[in-house]
Amino acid sequence: MAIVSRTTVGQVLDDIQVRLPHEYIDETLFLWINETMKKIYKDLSIQQQYSFTTRANQELYVLPEDCSIDMINSVTMSTKARNQNNPYNWGDFEELKSYLPNEKMTVKGYYDGREGVIGIYPAPKDVRKIDVYYLKKPKMVTNRDNFIEIDDNYVDLVKYNVMSIIAMSGHNPDIELANEYILLYNNLVQKANENKNEQQQRYSIIRDLHRNIKYRRT
Repeated sequence: MAIVSRTTVGQVLDDIQVRLPHEYIDETLFLWINETMKKIYKDLSIQQQYSFTTRANQELYVLPEDCSIDMINSVTMSTKARNQNNPYNWGDFEELKSYLPNEKMTVKGYYDGREGVIGIYPAPKDVRKIDVYYLKKPKMVTNRDNFIEIDDNYVDLVKYNVMSIIAMSGHNPDIELANEYILLYNNLVQKANENKNEQQQRYSIIRDLHRNIKYRRT
């Protein structure tokens, strides 16, 4: 799902205030928006890919700021090494095993070297390509001018979840109203995931079609 929103935090909060008047300060609302963004990224499985090449005898490699080991879905390594005789072909990719801290490593895998760093076991002896697929961490908002990092079609997810939190907060929580916003949130998440699955299936069909055409020409 593309992160293309030009909606600001201020616009979201102003709309929430109109729909559900409240007296919560911006700092509290920023906290709830940040918690909401983490929930949305998880519910929509917003995945990123990060690639890097290994160096001989180097185990640890830096991850991008929006990635941590616990958010990684899978890590793959090329079956072929790049060198003067093979400058372009990485071959196939094999998935590496995920190792927990202090777990005995016996086969190829990756582990948490330290905060923001991924370790590759055993240390590569040549130049391989590593692809890391991970659930992206949303950028935290700190002021009203920040943009919401989500497709504009789904900005309402932020509003629904924050309004459900507001409805449940305070000395007189409105559980019925909160449940209505939770239902709206869940319905939109379901719609977003259905649309994503349809797009992935359509892409697979188009990709296979182009592949078959290519094979027939050769």
